[in-house]
Amino acid sequence: MIISIGQLVVFFLILGRIAGVFIQAPIFSSKSFPMFGKTALAIWISLVLWFVVPISKTLPQSLVGLILAVVIEVAIGFLIGFVCNIIFIGVQAAGEIMDMQMGLSVATALDPVFGAVISVIGRLAFYTAIIIFITADGHHLILSAFNQSFQALPVGKMANFASPNLVLQLIGLGSALWVTAIKLAAPVILLIFISDFTFGIVSRVAPQVNVFMLGFQVKPSLGLIGFLLSLPFLVKYINKLIAFMLEQTVLLLNVLK
Repeated sequence: MIISIGQLVVFFLILGRIAGVFIQAPIFSSKSFPMFGKTALAIWISLVLWFVVPISKTLPQSLVGLILAVVIEVAIGFLIGFVCNIIFIGVQAAGEIMDMQMGLSVATALDPVFGAVISVIGRLAFYTAIIIFITADGHHLILSAFNQSFQALPVGKMANFASPNLVLQLIGLGSALWVTAIKLAAPVILLIFISDFTFGIVSRVAPQVNVFMLGFQVKPSLGLIGFLLSLPFLVKYINKLIAFMLEQTVLLLNVLK
């Protein structure tokens, strides 16, 4: 089989979009996923979609045009991956809030997978969300959204990054992130607030009791119990967030048309 220059251009454009998805998408962007495995999977997906995806009527004819088109495809994939990853950022933010309320914000460690300093409950909440996400076939939904993105934005088509609706959607995702974090952290925040209120009464009734040191012993255990009791709610809420992720991905592709 003879492969033309135009077909090679299409292959590199598909590869650029899937590379952008792998930069941000949950699971696929993890540093625990070997780079060789990511590269092999990206090339394999590109080969599968090579001759079946819609193609723009005009493909780049020069090297500069090809580089620009690849950059655009990477940006499209990056935005798709970011929309999919926003729910996990919200879950991790919820864990950080819980840690701060429980007094564990000082108990941080360097996570080599993410290359950042993380807290205990934040990492626990994140990995719990990952397990729920994989159980719900969320990683397959990401690949399906990537495949469907070519229906809205064929290979080589110029995306409308200057659309004001894109900025509004990103702002809305930011607000959704913090709403998610506050909702998930609310049970632990409420328990810690009740314990602080109780310790305040104790300090008034019995000033000789060192409620400050007592709180350091009680709050972590109380917060962990609250987190475990809220796990059924967490499972149901993350399933709703997966549906929200798909809605936002469809909206993103319509905005970029």
